[in-house]
Amino acid sequence: MFGLGKTPENPEPGPRVNARFCTDSFNGKYPHVGLYDCRERKVWLAKPLGGQAIRTSHARLITGTDNATSTVWKDRFLCFWFYTPKTGEGYIHGYPIDWEEAHLLVRIDPNWDYDRQQYIAPDFEDHVNANLERQFKHGERIFAFFDACRLRYPVSLHFIGQRATDSLFYVKRLEARS
Repeated sequence: MFGLGKTPENPEPGPRVNARFCTDSFNGKYPHVGLYDCRERKVWLAKPLGGQAIRTSHARLITGTDNATSTVWKDRFLCFWFYTPKTGEGYIHGYPIDWEEAHLLVRIDPNWDYDRQQYIAPDFEDHVNANLERQFKHGERIFAFFDACRLRYPVSLHFIGQRATDSLFYVKRLEARS
């Protein structure tokens, strides 16, 4: 009646970030999960929503999904976790992490091409390596987003694969800003 709740004419098909649960700004105060939209080259973070932003599922941040269902919609987004100082604990794939500092963990997958939306067979080593290089560049763009936030604590970047042998720990580091 008043145009409220109307969908736009010809909405773009496919997954979109849910603005109800996401923001594109960060004040540095809470740990959270996030998505990097490879098509739009944009970083999205879970809103605090009662202090549980780190426990929100990545699928929840995408329209048309709820927690663990429709996770195939995530295939266009690189998922990441951002832990503020003293909010994480334990090891990552058996690797010790200094949780006194902040950490950005970016998920990588050598066999899924987020840009082209296709599977790459492990036999095609050149394609797999080129794909990983693209994912590392996306991860560095996410890291640059946090650098622009001028955080008052140090942050380390890690790329997390399925196994420890697929992961890279302490790839880059940001020093605290005053």
